Formats: sequence, structure tokens, C-alpha cells
Amino acid sequence: MNGSRYAYLARICELVAHGKDLIIVSDDYAAPVLDDFRKDFPARYLSVGIAEQNLIAVSCGLAMGGKRVIAYGMAPFPLIRALDQIKNISSIMNLPINIVVAGIGFGVPEWGATHYNLDDIALTHVIPNMRIITPSDNVMGKLAADYALLNTEPVYVRFDKNVDGELYSESAIDFKRGFSVLRNGVDIVVISCGSFLKSILRLADRWKENGINAMVVDLYSLPFDEYALCKEIGNSPIVTIEEHIVSGGIGSIILEMLNFRSMNNTVRRLGVKFDNGYPQTSGSREYYLDKYFLSDDTITMTIFSFLASMKSKRLSKTDT
Repeated sequence: MNGSRYAYLARICELVAHGKDLIIVSDDYAAPVLDDFRKDFPARYLSVGIAEQNLIAVSCGLAMGGKRVIAYGMAPFPLIRALDQIKNISSIMNLPINIVVAGIGFGVPEWGATHYNLDDIALTHVIPNMRIITPSDNVMGKLAADYALLNTEPVYVRFDKNVDGELYSESAIDFKRGFSVLRNGVDIVVISCGSFLKSILRLADRWKENGINAMVVDLYSLPFDEYALCKEIGNSPIVTIEEHIVSGGIGSIILEMLNFRSMNNTVRRLGVKFDNGYPQTSGSREYYLDKYFLSDDTITMTIFSFLASMKSKRLSKTDT
């Protein structure tokens, strides 16, 4: 298997081959699956070079002409360098372009801090009319391509190169609902997205052996059905896990949801904190995940200590 991004691009190629009116605009970022596409459908592929502002502007112009457009590039540049165009053209005019990036989080650490994509949810979540999709398997990658024919708003699709395989059937995915409960549990709710899901499901089996029955939620699309999610989680404690800066990520979004509804769930957010600035040491993705307490072992330690502290507080209240 080649991952969710390739499932997405392969489906786009298939849709075009079947006559769908889709155009890929690239910022000089290719993929092997697109080699044949460029040869077979030269009028459906346009490279604007390493010029992300132009990428979005051209994509919006094509959308204004009635085309369905995929603006494709390497994270974080189609967002970071073209935020003005995304806000003032695609969002204000509500143009249904699909901004598709690969390499979220610490996806390409060998290229340094310029290629970290750790703040994109914070930036896009506050833009009106914008939907954010983080595929967590190949089925979702494929359906995100189908959604490119249907969306009525700008869509930002963020692919992680480590996402592969299948977690879902096609009927289980609803981008408007935005989340799925992958595992039921009563002791704690773990909310995440993207590449973490498979490891969290695996860890949940280990936690159950230690008496912790965890609900696992995949928050794969924003905005989501907040009423439905609140109904699922009830008053359980919550841990959010994301390869994203803590401020403005899905943990912050969950806190806003709970606050708006006057819910009192205890929440622990796991994510990246640049308290002392960008890291001054380089390493692999695994190095950074361990550094920021996002490895399997550190996540498990956090879950256990979080529940232990809550139990201690309950016992303390009982004693008094």
C-alpha cells in the first residue's frame, strides 16, 4: 500500500479518466501517481512552480470559471505562504477549491523547522467557510477525493505520510459529522486524528489489561457535529493527542466546545509545546515525538498518571 495520499491522488486520476471536470494545480510538487496523469490529461494538470500564492490565486480563478480544483503542494507552504489568498479569495468568496498538502506534523524533519507543519489547524480553523479533513486511512483518503466533486466550501486536506491501511468502511465516513467512535469505553475518552489512531487503538488494548477501558474518537473533519460528540463523551475525562502545537489545535477546539455548553469534563491536552522556541537539536520524527511526550510510552504514562491524579482527587474529596 502507498498510503492515504496516494489513495486520494489515484482516485482523482480515476475520476478524471471517467470524465469528471477536475483540475490539479501544483506548486511544483509531484508524486509518482501523477506521472501518467500529466501525460494522459495534460489539460488537467498545471504547475505554477514554487509560488504558493499563485497556486491559490490560479486555483480560485479556475473555480470562479466553474472548475473543480485541487491545489496540491508540500506542507506547510500552500497554507503558510498563501494564507492571505486563502482568506481573502477562497474564504471570502466561498470558492470550493481543495487545498491538499502532504507532510503534516514532523513529517519531514530532515529538512528542518521551515518544514514543520504544526500550526495549520490553528490557522485554518479560524477561517470562515473552511473545512479541514485529516484522513486516518486509505478509505478516507479516497472519499476525500470524491468530496472534491461535492464540497460547497473551501477544503483543506492534510495528509500524513505515515497513514496507510484501512480503519473504515466507506459508509462509516461522514465529513459533516466529522468524527467516529472507533472504540467504546467508560473510563476515559481519547480524541485524536491522522497517524495516531492506529497506535492509540493498539495502546488501548494494553490499557485495558491494566483496567483502563478507553473510548477512542477519530476527529477527522472540522467543523464537526458538536452536539453528537458531546452526547458520546458524556462527563468522562478527556485526553486529546495531536502532532500539532497545543494552542489552537484539536485540544483547544474541544475545550471551546465544552466551555460553550458549560460541561465540566476534565481535559488533558497532549501536543507540541515550543516553550523555549523551536528545538535547537535535530532528529528523526520519532525523536521529536518522544521529546514532546507523544511516543507510545509517554502517552501511556500520561494516561495512567492523569487517571491516577483524578482518582486521588476524588478520594480526597470523599475524605473531607
